[in-house]
Amino acid sequence: MTNQGKNLIVGTGKLGQRFYQYLKSLDQPTITLSRNPKGWSEHHICYDLLNDQQALPKLPKISKAFIILAPGQRTESAYRQTYITAVSNLIALLHQQQTDFHCVFVSSTSVYGGNTESVIYEDTRPVPDSFSGQTLLEAEQNIKQLHANTSIVRPSGLYSSQRQRLIDSLLDSGQRENPKWLNLVHEQDVCQWLWQTVVHQWPLVIASDGFPFQRKQFQVFQQSLPDTDLPSSPDKSAKRYRSLFLDQIKLQHPSIFHWLKSRM
Repeated sequence: MTNQGKNLIVGTGKLGQRFYQYLKSLDQPTITLSRNPKGWSEHHICYDLLNDQQALPKLPKISKAFIILAPGQRTESAYRQTYITAVSNLIALLHQQQTDFHCVFVSSTSVYGGNTESVIYEDTRPVPDSFSGQTLLEAEQNIKQLHANTSIVRPSGLYSSQRQRLIDSLLDSGQRENPKWLNLVHEQDVCQWLWQTVVHQWPLVIASDGFPFQRKQFQVFQQSLPDTDLPSSPDKSAKRYRSLFLDQIKLQHPSIFHWLKSRM
């Protein structure tokens, strides 16, 4: 892998902004691209991948492109527009200028929605059971065809202090007995996954902390803080996303329980 060239982040939502700051902490020169201006980015390009008709502004040499897009609506049409149409347009525009870059496409563990295995690894064949999972799996295949030098990163559910809606859902007393197993990963740790993916040239990665839990367990833990001990290991009966590369990532938050206790 060459160290020459800049990083390009396409998509500047919560994760895109956090990843930009992560790269900045590594002294990595980075360009961002999205539809709207971003005052926190020192080198931002405004470009609408679905509507702009003009050529993409001339870019410096790019060594790594991170595609971190999110649809504005949770509909099949919005997913296809974002993950297939916009990404296809992006690759075509980039290829008009250069082709020698490593691409990282951020997908999701929703591609495993229909899997029944107790532990899911990168070599587990995905069985999507929703339009979102099906569209993302198709999008992964599409971008690999368009740009062979592409790695896929599949994060599980993202949490942080900036994602209050998720935290509220975990603390919803009406969902206390919901038996669903949740697999999450902190946004900051996803930044590590993204960077280590290009450092090690991993072709496919599950970005998850490997510690599944249920809402009841989380609520009991939260209500008994600060005196309660951290859970020692995940429940063996849980549906668990566990990356083959997990031991190579130094998680800042090994589980959401560690994160919650660190805030006390």
